[in-house]
Amino acid sequence: MRLALLVLSVLSLAGHARAQAFYRRPPNDYRDVREDNLATRLNARLAAGEAALPSAGHRGRLTALLEALDIPVASQTLVFSKTSLQRHRVSPQNPRALYFGADAYVGWIPGAASLEVAVGDDRLGLAFYTLSQDPEEAPVLVRDDSCLSCHASARTRDEPGLLLRSVFPDEDGDPIASAGDADMDFRQPFEDRWGGWLVTGEFEGAHRGNGVAVEDGRGGYRVAPRSATDLRALAGSFTAATYPAPTSDVAALLALEQQATTHNLIVRASMQARYLLQKDATVNALLDEQGVRPQTARILDGLAKQLAAALLMDGEADLAPHRATPHPAFADAFAALWPRSARGTRLGVLDLSRRTFTLPLSPMVHAPAFARLPELLRARVLRRLDVAIARGVPPGDVRLQRAERDALQAHLAETLPGWRPR
Repeated sequence: MRLALLVLSVLSLAGHARAQAFYRRPPNDYRDVREDNLATRLNARLAAGEAALPSAGHRGRLTALLEALDIPVASQTLVFSKTSLQRHRVSPQNPRALYFGADAYVGWIPGAASLEVAVGDDRLGLAFYTLSQDPEEAPVLVRDDSCLSCHASARTRDEPGLLLRSVFPDEDGDPIASAGDADMDFRQPFEDRWGGWLVTGEFEGAHRGNGVAVEDGRGGYRVAPRSATDLRALAGSFTAATYPAPTSDVAALLALEQQATTHNLIVRASMQARYLLQKDATVNALLDEQGVRPQTARILDGLAKQLAAALLMDGEADLAPHRATPHPAFADAFAALWPRSARGTRLGVLDLSRRTFTLPLSPMVHAPAFARLPELLRARVLRRLDVAIARGVPPGDVRLQRAERDALQAHLAETLPGWRPR
């Protein structure tokens, strides 16, 4: 009887797996686990004298840190809304710059005391750090779990995640709370995106970027349309030359949105899967059984379905009406982050004529975050992708042409570990 009650108790815990904050539960134990990631490895190299992060002028350690984390300067996007940790430093007169690579993200505010860093982690999913800009201090990336107050909140479904918000900013950059806001992802209508951000490059049509909000006379707010080829066209209130790149390119925003959306989903799925699989191991040990329990299998299948749909960018907003064009510097730098096959094929090559990428698959399938998925979950995602690509049965509204399917099959067979097409 006691054994039966214990088994029922464990099964009940697994049955409530839809509750959030899996990052706090064993075996995830976010606050107690020792991190292992790009930041910790850079710290080890700094301590051994094998790397340096010299301070250079008003940008401090920014340029050196981007190089050390393999983040292209051309990935720069600027946000002037007060929606970050050092919000008191951010304004239309002093935008915050964001940069990203395949597994790391850096935030820089001119004049701020520290750089903000988020990196993918083998156990933590995403880990958060600060780096002092004081040239008199030895450079060390310091883990800062206080970031979780926002980065593991309802906005990230209670798991560690990245935040991209579109707000209606006032003239100081404060979000107008009564006007509402939106989380930016690749499915969001463009007219709801980029509020509080600067947007440069070719893009036709409405969005909320490049201006502050004004009342529309009907009890709401709007941002007047404004286009800009580069930052100089927007620099009435700030100095464009302060920033290392002359752009906050629309293609960089699009690539960042799809990457953050997929990275967040990968982290959430990993946390949940590890929690459930440990519960299965406990129950199996009690019952002298093996394998994935049926309820866990169903949840893993559901997570795999969500991940495959995100990687295939199901529901992506149509770019065809907007005549968007990527800036060449960002297009080249972003594509270079991802593996190239012997035929020269790459994921992450920007298109923007009707969708973000030339091939309809997110390059996040090559990201370290995807490789970190628990193997039972990763294998399920790969099987779903195989069915979508090989058989032409993709999720939702995704449409794959035969030539695209053949190109994806050949590319993944050569470049993606574990890809075993039927």
